[in-house]
Amino acid sequence: MFLKTPCLMLALVLIDATSVTADEPAAARPEVSRLTTENLARWIDERFATAWQEAKIDPPALIDDATFLKRTSLDLTGSIPSVSQARDFLDYAGEHRRGTLVDRLLNDPRRPEKYAERTAAHWATVWRRMMVPGNSQEARMAVGLEPWLKEQFNANVPYDELARKLVTATNDGQAMMPVNARPRVQGGGPALFFQAIGGKPESAASSVSRVFLGVRIGCAECHNHPFADWKQSDFWGMAAFFSGIKNGAINDAVTATIRPENSTVEYAAAFLGGEPARIGKGRTPRETLADWMVAPENSLFAATAVNRVWQHLLGRGMTDSVDDLDKASPAERKILDDLAKLFVDAKFDLRWLIAGICKSQLYQRECIVLDDTDAEPPPGLRPIKTLSPEQVFNSLEQALSLPVARADGSARFNGLRDQLISRMNEAASNNPDEFRAGIPQALLLMNGRLTTEATDLDQSRTLRGVLDAPFLDTEAKLTTLYLATLSRPPRAEEKKFLLEHIRKQADGDKQKQAYAEIFWGLLNSPEFVLEK
Repeated sequence: MFLKTPCLMLALVLIDATSVTADEPAAARPEVSRLTTENLARWIDERFATAWQEAKIDPPALIDDATFLKRTSLDLTGSIPSVSQARDFLDYAGEHRRGTLVDRLLNDPRRPEKYAERTAAHWATVWRRMMVPGNSQEARMAVGLEPWLKEQFNANVPYDELARKLVTATNDGQAMMPVNARPRVQGGGPALFFQAIGGKPESAASSVSRVFLGVRIGCAECHNHPFADWKQSDFWGMAAFFSGIKNGAINDAVTATIRPENSTVEYAAAFLGGEPARIGKGRTPRETLADWMVAPENSLFAATAVNRVWQHLLGRGMTDSVDDLDKASPAERKILDDLAKLFVDAKFDLRWLIAGICKSQLYQRECIVLDDTDAEPPPGLRPIKTLSPEQVFNSLEQALSLPVARADGSARFNGLRDQLISRMNEAASNNPDEFRAGIPQALLLMNGRLTTEATDLDQSRTLRGVLDAPFLDTEAKLTTLYLATLSRPPRAEEKKFLLEHIRKQADGDKQKQAYAEIFWGLLNSPEFVLEK
């Protein structure tokens, strides 16, 4: 389907509380034989096939190779693939090419693509957004967590170890920045997490419970939770583990107790569920909390991690909300808890979990569109996802062949990256299946500097490269523009319409302008900023 552009009167609109005692550090986990990622994929498919059969649901068809390439590249590396990557994948006839692509994106460190490094960087952004959501000053400060998170993902640090590092982080003798100071984004260690969430015991208790246990206890700070079973004592029992976090300093209190402001009641550290914490000899309160939190027996921890990975890859968690896991019914959590046990058996290996999900047919099925926009999709079926602000910029960077940025990304394209992401954040949701679209965000793409230069025949690297290539005929040039933006060739009806339009232009200059307007339409099409 086509609409009119301002220049050509042509615009492309392309469709498309667990209680676990942990007085001492957990003993070394025994060796457990884990599933291969291919067997994990089959396990996922079998479980959901049974669920769909019981619910009398006919699953959608499998997506084509081009859609799989774009989907997987966006989910794992945070960007669309290059033209050469798209050609190589679509021309490759190997039986296991989809699984091979997943393994390569997760594990291949070789230049020039450096897939594993790019994947680690993207997942650092995903995890940072999950840990410190929103668009506040503190959230902007949290961007400084990404270099450290990237190191963890790049080294495939087990998730329980990553969580332990964050919960037990210290200042390491460095003074903390005042919370009201200018956000620091160039990079910091795990202690920056506590500063980014507010630097207080209360904020630490609320954030750690939500991020790592899928439980929102913040409403119980002043009174018992109105919609859940958590009491005020549960909140302050968790806050007591962080009582040493005060005035911008991250330390551990001598005694794990806390007295709320303007209160005469003193609370001792207690795990969620009310069990008093016994701080073992040589252990700090936060180390004791981490021991309990990441213990294999604590089903909330592993299930929340799996649910968050699932939400990113499938567009929604296995439960209605990944932050309200405690309110999910046993039936709703059955598959999630079983998958969480396999994740524990795999020693909290995130790459293993991601690869198994991406190799499943479940992940490779078409998105569904419900007539009732407020209705929840059936279990395991994915909605169409909008790209995160970082994915939008990274994809523009790829499609437009922008110059290589500085390694730290701090001054990319004279602030254009920060500008675009900041404006896109105005409409971004904390959930990947929600989007508050707005006119400023649309105008930023349609009339912003990046897309303006992208369609300028004198400035656009992509257009110059395509139009000046002597070995590309008209059809090949059109196909290349599609691969550069949508990671697929044009459909038959698109190709017929556009080739006729290009060929009927009066001279070579007008033909070049036609290509530029087509390129503009592709960049501003819904398909460019949606993941199907």
